[in-house]
Amino acid sequence: MNKEVKKKIHQIRDILASFEKSDFHSMTSFYHSSGFPNGCCGDATDLLGLYLLQYHNLDSEYVCGNGLGENFNQSHAWLVCNGYIIDITADQFNEDGYELPAVVIEKQSSFHELFDETTSRNTSVSYLQGTGIPNVLSKVLSVMRASENAL
Repeated sequence: MNKEVKKKIHQIRDILASFEKSDFHSMTSFYHSSGFPNGCCGDATDLLGLYLLQYHNLDSEYVCGNGLGENFNQSHAWLVCNGYIIDITADQFNEDGYELPAVVIEKQSSFHELFDETTSRNTSVSYLQGTGIPNVLSKVLSVMRASENAL
């Protein structure tokens, strides 16, 4: 994964964290969560996958893991792209005693291996049509462009 793409992933995470609830589309978990990143992993993963596909022509897989340690009901989503695990919401588990960075971009992750079972699907533009994800991505991109123009 090249440095520019990694930098953009970190920037997207920072932008999402800076948004107020009202900045998010009401049909997303961003809007309904207790605050990013908590409970936002699915939509954040879809948003990132859509960004990588549309702006870097990178195919990725949305992965959902279930069963974290003693918590059989715990689920979490992340992206796999070019052999990398990409997760911009893992740090929400730090409240449960983990020490995870805000952005994970790694070939292997012991945290992600803790999930008992995983399911996956390819990132697809058509799958995300009709959701609030393209709307939120558009807002994120306008913030990215504004910060680039300010330089």
